[in-house]
Amino acid sequence: MPNHTPATPPPAAHLGGEEWRDIDTAPDHYNPTDHDEVLRVARAGIREHRMGDLTVRLVDRQGRPLAGLPVKFVQQTSDFAVGDNLWGLDRHWRNGTFDGSLAQAQRARFTELFNAANCLSYWTERPRNDGPKTEDVQGDWRLDGFAAMVDWTRSQGMLAKGHPLFWSIPKCIPEWVKRYDYDTQMKFLEVRIRNIVSRFKGRVTMYDAVNEPMWETAFNKLNERNWPHITPIKDIADYIEPVLRWCREEDPDATLLVNDYGMCATDDKPLTGSDGSRVTASSQRTRYIQLFQELAERGTPADAVGLQGHTGWVPHRLHWHVFEQFHQGTGLPVHITEFWASTKELRSAGVMPAHEIDALQAEYIANTLTVAFGHPGIEAFFFWGLLGDAVAWQDDGGNDPKPAYLRVKQLLHEEWRTTAETTTDSQGCATLHGYYGGYTIRYPLADKHTTGLTFEHRRGYDGTVTLIAHPVGA
Repeated sequence: MPNHTPATPPPAAHLGGEEWRDIDTAPDHYNPTDHDEVLRVARAGIREHRMGDLTVRLVDRQGRPLAGLPVKFVQQTSDFAVGDNLWGLDRHWRNGTFDGSLAQAQRARFTELFNAANCLSYWTERPRNDGPKTEDVQGDWRLDGFAAMVDWTRSQGMLAKGHPLFWSIPKCIPEWVKRYDYDTQMKFLEVRIRNIVSRFKGRVTMYDAVNEPMWETAFNKLNERNWPHITPIKDIADYIEPVLRWCREEDPDATLLVNDYGMCATDDKPLTGSDGSRVTASSQRTRYIQLFQELAERGTPADAVGLQGHTGWVPHRLHWHVFEQFHQGTGLPVHITEFWASTKELRSAGVMPAHEIDALQAEYIANTLTVAFGHPGIEAFFFWGLLGDAVAWQDDGGNDPKPAYLRVKQLLHEEWRTTAETTTDSQGCATLHGYYGGYTIRYPLADKHTTGLTFEHRRGYDGTVTLIAHPVGA
């Protein structure tokens, strides 16, 4: 993952002189031209924070520079993680259809687009959701599906993320766990977390360690649930702290997130909390930042802030403000963990043809991704079911990508990728200005064939990479 670089917010004047936080209502529709200014700032941020210079020096095995050599830089991977969940493929595996034509087509589309995958590891889930469950029945561990998804993800060269280790709401706590007193429940939770993190150490490198603590009651008060439950920050930290500690004791190298929803939202529909307080997205953002600060003060900090995005047509100015608020308020990188742009209401209302809705959705998704990529505090972007809605699937394996798929692919694999040609100087050096990620530098051999050497271009490193090349004939 990229180095953690503090963000420098552009002044409000860069967005037409308005304050960042003066956004109280979501629009009834999405007009891309309303967001030109924030997109301009984001695109400038992409050039500043997602690209850099690197010198590559080619020498032979005796250390002699290969001067005057024509070379071509070809970016192969990006260091910005973009992924989706594997719910559908996990279901194929559980139903014995993982090698069927439809699953094969889904796997191909997935790897064509993403470099990361969210592998699902629920303790349990609602039966109606047909989700993966790892210990729905006491002692009956079902980790084979999770392991299969992790192995497939890694076999495709993608980052494997686990979701979630702990989700403290009634539907995701097995019924058998609820028979025990709280201390015993925590012991069962510890066994679960230690077993999963230890077993997948080095293979799953990122986890939503704790999911959705801010709107729900604390684990020791599940029977008092009254949504939105405004639990004191100390009480939330009391059960998150050991979860993070257990994870780090089993795998100190894994990236651990606390993940929640309702933060990238407007304040036009306030709620009444369980304590009688007025609850808005703004008030919850303040509390969420306090949670990360509390965990850091206890010596068990999270590694990143997880922000979901099941919020519909949110103004991009609000996106930027929220990214900035969390990155600056916590000092941590921010991950978009479950983004989706629903068009259900537009489709049911029949206000425009389906093809226009598809085009509008594609533009909104592309612009949201652009704003995230342009903010230096964002380190990863995970969709939540993009492929299910952005491709027209047929049972025989046929599939046609919709505009959303094509726009995301165009950004990730064309616009935000670098290919460049140059010639090494007298010292065998060639300078690359490009997006951060994995590269091949290709050069001709004496027999006119081309070969290549791989290297990494990372944010925060601006030195010289020396590579030993094959001898090149005259």
